[in-house]
Amino acid sequence: MAIHSTPSAAAPGSSDQVPPLVTHCTGLQLPAGSAPRPYLHPVLSLGGATVTEAGPADHPHHLGLSVAFSDVNGTNFWGGSTFTAASGPVLLSNHGTQFPHDWRSSTGTDEAGESGAVLWKSASGDELAAEERHIQQFAHPEPGSWSLSLSSVIRPAARVERLAVSSSAVKGRAGAGYGGIFWRFPRGSDDPVVLSDAGTGADAAHGSRSPWLSVTMRLEGGPVSVVLGQDPGHQLPWFIRTEGYLGAGPAAAWSEPAHVDAETPLRLGLHAVIHDGAVTTPARALELLHQHPRLSRPGATDRTS
Repeated sequence: MAIHSTPSAAAPGSSDQVPPLVTHCTGLQLPAGSAPRPYLHPVLSLGGATVTEAGPADHPHHLGLSVAFSDVNGTNFWGGSTFTAASGPVLLSNHGTQFPHDWRSSTGTDEAGESGAVLWKSASGDELAAEERHIQQFAHPEPGSWSLSLSSVIRPAARVERLAVSSSAVKGRAGAGYGGIFWRFPRGSDDPVVLSDAGTGADAAHGSRSPWLSVTMRLEGGPVSVVLGQDPGHQLPWFIRTEGYLGAGPAAAWSEPAHVDAETPLRLGLHAVIHDGAVTTPARALELLHQHPRLSRPGATDRTS
């Protein structure tokens, strides 16, 4: 599966072939320990800079932009080790797989998209969860910018009454509340500039319910920024890490499990502006983000039913 984007990225050094801004991978070829799942990589800026990383040596199970949890009813859909209260991180044979199916795409002058279903299965093949996922790309009025949205609705599978979505933090690992829509960024040549409504730096943003988060990296060719926004009125705590690797996302089970049933599905949304250039002030971050169509259209915050 792949999205052919609107607009297109500039291919460095070539005017013949223009790559898509987003490549959507099924992930089904990955080893079990990576918790195979669909993911977006590479995600490119209009200038051609790659702003995602997939399968890095430090965490091979980090897959660009994806939806992942370390524990859903005892199954690891994140990949890698599982944190246990008794022994800390332990590599177990409990990795699940997400199977995409019935995907369809659409294109337009200022918008492109892809939507479909994702079936979440345990290591033994049991169906645990059924997800509807929607990915959208939009033109952005600011030069060197474009917009991306990923929305998800997760319900228990037909024969499952309830889902308990947990995290390592819930099990006792302080600060490790990761899980949900997660963006693994590449490591730039300098320390990233992290801004949020909670202040400057990752420490201020980590665990905050800021409506937005901005990350500026210095990649080959210059600075590139990704400004992230959550659905208005539905702010989750941010997980962000800059030591060892650079990654961020809203955490669905930051300090306690998220309980999901047919009547109360888990709804996730992340909206991004990818901008060729540095974002050094909150005002600039908000200026870019407020022009994102999913955040500027009244009533447009939930396009996935």
